Formats: sequence, C-alpha cells, structure tokens
Amino acid sequence: MAKTSNLREFQEAILLRLKEATAKGGAVSTSRLGVIVGSKRVLINLHEVSEVLPVPPMQHVPLTQPWFLGVANVRGNLYNITDLAQFMGLPPTPKSINNRIVLINSEVTTQVAVVIDSLVGLRSVEAMKRKPANKNNKNKAAYLSESSYEDVDKNEWFELNVEALVQDKVFIQPTIS
Repeated sequence: MAKTSNLREFQEAILLRLKEATAKGGAVSTSRLGVIVGSKRVLINLHEVSEVLPVPPMQHVPLTQPWFLGVANVRGNLYNITDLAQFMGLPPTPKSINNRIVLINSEVTTQVAVVIDSLVGLRSVEAMKRKPANKNNKNKAAYLSESSYEDVDKNEWFELNVEALVQDKVFIQPTIS
C-alpha cells in the first residue's frame, strides 16, 4: 500500500521546497500562495507564510474587535487569529470546511494567523499579466495592492502586503478602546 501524507504535510513540503529553491538560487520567487479572502483573489508571498492549516478550535477573547476571532493552540504555541476579510472592511468570512488559517512569517511579530475563505494553491506571477491600478476602480480593501494580476482565466488577483498588515497597531492590538 502506498504511503500517504495528510494535507498539512503536503502543503508544508511544497512551501519548504519553494523557499529552499529561492534561497539557493538567489532569485526572487515568482510563486505566490493563492487564497480567497471575501470576494477577492489574493496572492501571498511564500516567504511570508509559515504554514497553512485547517481552522483549529479558538478561545474567544472578551473586549476585542469583531474581526479578532481569538487565540488558538497550534502545536503548543498560541496564535492570534484574525478574520482577514473582516479586518479589511469586507463582510466576515462565512464558516466553511474550506476555511484555512495562514500562519504569518514576519520579523515584526510572531504567532499571528489570518483566516481565509479557501486555499487556491500556488500561482506564478510570471504566468500572469500585470495590470496597472485603475483610478476609477480603486481597490477598497486595505493591505491589498492597487495594481493587480490577471490569470489565463481572466481572474483578477491582488497581492497582500503582509508587512504593512503586521505593522498596523490596530491589527497587533485588537482591543476595544
């Protein structure tokens, strides 16, 4: 019988291989993690992703913003969990078996994760057409690029600015004032 692995191990292996290839080659990786956040298709740089997991049980924290979902124990470490769509001013992420948490890899802060609607998979920005920002149709969701990419299926993709997100004092301190 063939040896099988679970989805988490598979995702970790892909992310690890791509990060290693980029580090060895000294080149900038054109691969991004494609996810759905609210009604948006979003690309996240692989260097800014530690892991992607199913949503674990969370402990609600009183007197916090509605977009702050609580804390979760991920292999013995507590992570702050934020509904990324709701934080960016989009409708809250509906609960689904497709929901995932993305553990953020940042030098600014640790043990932060965001909930996404679903995982699409790896996407190469080299294979997409870069579109300049359209001033008439400016992207309203904060932390998403104003310019976008268009894939072969004519889907529009925006890049998530993880560093700006984790440096936002409201994101880091989600208490109600």
